[in-house]
Amino acid sequence: MKTILTTGLALLMAAGLTNCGDKETVKPSEQALTSFMSAESTLTPSVRTSGPWELGVVFSSTVAGKLTQVGSKMPEPGTYRVIIWDFDTKQSVRQKTVEQTAPDKLTMADIESLALVANKKYIISINSQSGGTNKKYGAAYKTGGGEFMPFTKGSILVYNACYRLTAPALFPDAVQNVKSELYGYPEFTFIPD
Repeated sequence: MKTILTTGLALLMAAGLTNCGDKETVKPSEQALTSFMSAESTLTPSVRTSGPWELGVVFSSTVAGKLTQVGSKMPEPGTYRVIIWDFDTKQSVRQKTVEQTAPDKLTMADIESLALVANKKYIISINSQSGGTNKKYGAAYKTGGGEFMPFTKGSILVYNACYRLTAPALFPDAVQNVKSELYGYPEFTFIPD
């Protein structure tokens, strides 16, 4: 009986050890815009008041993956609309209202997972109006002038900024291909496949 128990225990332990290598590797999530802004010392931040603006960033991922959250980091607390747009069709593919309770504090909100196709362009935008009131919005430009986009952070390639003077949810393409200033700031969480 002792031999059967010992053999059974040894087989269970061996089975447990072989399963350790089968665990799926969890890939870290990425927040490219926040990572870039915190690491880039050549950018000068500013705060502006006007609008309402739909402030966007054109981006793609270098690998397939999914967006799981969107967020807001505006100079004033408020309820901000954040939209993910398909760049080619100019259609909204996800929209979320984010309640930011503290000034300049990144606030993230879960969304229904959105699969991203590698190398396909999308836009994330945030509207500077909250509760019918135009709010301040952040901007950043390169100290001494010049372009700083496109840039890559992790799996995300940011091409340029774009914007449109609007309160309703309209595709932010009135001014496109801005490579010397970043506005907003909207954010998203990307998880590579």
